Amino acid sequence: MSEMRIIIRDADREIEADRHGSFAECVVAALSAEPETIEELDTALERFIERNGKDFFGDFVPAAEYAYYDAGLLIVDLAARLVVCDSTYLAATREGSVRYHDGKSETDIDVRYHLSEDWLLVEDSTDWEALAEDRRGERLLNPPLDARAVLYGEPLFDFIARNCLDTFHDQGPAATPDDEDHTYRRECDLIRGIHVRWMMTPRDDLRGQTPRQVMVAKRRFIEDGLEDRALQWSRTERCPAGLNPESAAYRFAGFGTHEMVVYYDLVRELLSRCRRNVGERLDGFSTADLAVDDFVPGEIRRLAEFRDRWLALPYSDCGGRTAASIIHNERARIPEGESGEEAIIEDDCPLCQMQAELPGPVFWHLDGSHMDDDFAFSLFHETREEWEQEKHKWEEFDRRFAAREAVIKRLGVKFPGDGYSWVAPDIVWKMSFSALHSSDQPLPMRLFAIGSQLADLIMDLKEQTQEGSADESPRLPIEEELVGRLSRSFSKLRKGVRSPDTVKAESLIRFALGGLCDTLDAILSARPDLALKCVDLRDRLHRFLEPPSDSPEVPDLLGDDCLPS
Repeated sequence: MSEMRIIIRDADREIEADRHGSFAECVVAALSAEPETIEELDTALERFIERNGKDFFGDFVPAAEYAYYDAGLLIVDLAARLVVCDSTYLAATREGSVRYHDGKSETDIDVRYHLSEDWLLVEDSTDWEALAEDRRGERLLNPPLDARAVLYGEPLFDFIARNCLDTFHDQGPAATPDDEDHTYRRECDLIRGIHVRWMMTPRDDLRGQTPRQVMVAKRRFIEDGLEDRALQWSRTERCPAGLNPESAAYRFAGFGTHEMVVYYDLVRELLSRCRRNVGERLDGFSTADLAVDDFVPGEIRRLAEFRDRWLALPYSDCGGRTAASIIHNERARIPEGESGEEAIIEDDCPLCQMQAELPGPVFWHLDGSHMDDDFAFSLFHETREEWEQEKHKWEEFDRRFAAREAVIKRLGVKFPGDGYSWVAPDIVWKMSFSALHSSDQPLPMRLFAIGSQLADLIMDLKEQTQEGSADESPRLPIEEELVGRLSRSFSKLRKGVRSPDTVKAESLIRFALGGLCDTLDAILSARPDLALKCVDLRDRLHRFLEPPSDSPEVPDLLGDDCLPS
């Protein structure tokens, strides 16, 4: 008993067929693409089943009988956002995974999915039709909201134009960007205030919601979907197809982190541009000479043109990606992936080199770390209470950290290194304190630890001057040579660790370790200021091939016990 009757309904028709329960599982999983029509559901199934040239519902017939068959009954009403699953084979869930089907057979690749909160999943198939009709009626009364027409369109431009004119009409020309200039900082604060008002003001054209509420409403669902597709890409070794831009799911898509970050920058740029425009148009005129109705219509056109140009430009430092393409990919649920080699930032960085050799894609994300610390721009808190609790937590962390630092200063405690000395006083490294315990890890993890500390050391070598020197002369050729020697020896070490031939691997590893130690001796002679790091790293290299010890589990170096109470 493994077949089920599957009934699919949309606003215009309903079809049915008896299929294996595994196909029913994929149908439920495909609802993660938020299809509105049977055709969109057919396309969404490609996430989980390789298409062999035919429609997945090609042999379905018009539905005639909502009857339990063999292992059960699955009814999917797309227009009602309702799933009825009465089965001994399948229990429909809001999240889970299905085995990917390559068009010939089921594989051992699990593909995850998450359904949005819009879907109602029930098991009782006795009175589902009345429930479906009620939900269809509710959705007809509350059709999807095209929020982007407001957030990217004339309502935004009108708000910016009127608020900038009201705020800056008597401020003269815009200040020259200079973080040290009081006038510029005050201007930034005023712009920030307008931005906050835009994000936090309820609007009728957003059905009484604020722009912020609209943007955070489905962020978690979008993030889950992107993570699911990224895992699928890693496991199947190809990028899953994105949503069709003509689909309802794309046109009315929620906002994810990437678009929220890009949108923050867009609005801030629009505000800055409008502030300059106000100053230019009032230059030489009195405020009374520039009426609101004379300024706003023209400014709306200018801001719309600026928006289009800005979205088409490369965004920040994102490998040539435009702001528009980043927004599109997130709406289409396409992860921002690239090869490890494409993701390299520094050619001579050991960690970048390790990354380039890893199989599969590398995924990058925008985190919004540059955004103002205000609830209006918070990406991960739905309510102000949540945001304030998180803020209080960090304020308490800072207080305790400052208290410990004050005690250390009062006692005159000196540490040998300049790294995370408040966590572990014997650490001389700036970034890789956890590598202290790497001798208890398998070789690949030890390799990563060594790579982290080599990256730290190479950063020091690439600095133009020695520590404490006022001379700004270019880096010496000997230091460039030493960086090259470290990179070549570390490349040999990586090759040895990856080698399947145990005998050759050990020989290559020992040769590479010797080369690294020789180079560290040369660095010690050329840069005495790096002596502590060279000696510490050389000691770790000598222990690279030691078998793991029976030492207890490494403690949490950043736990509460490390901070003063």
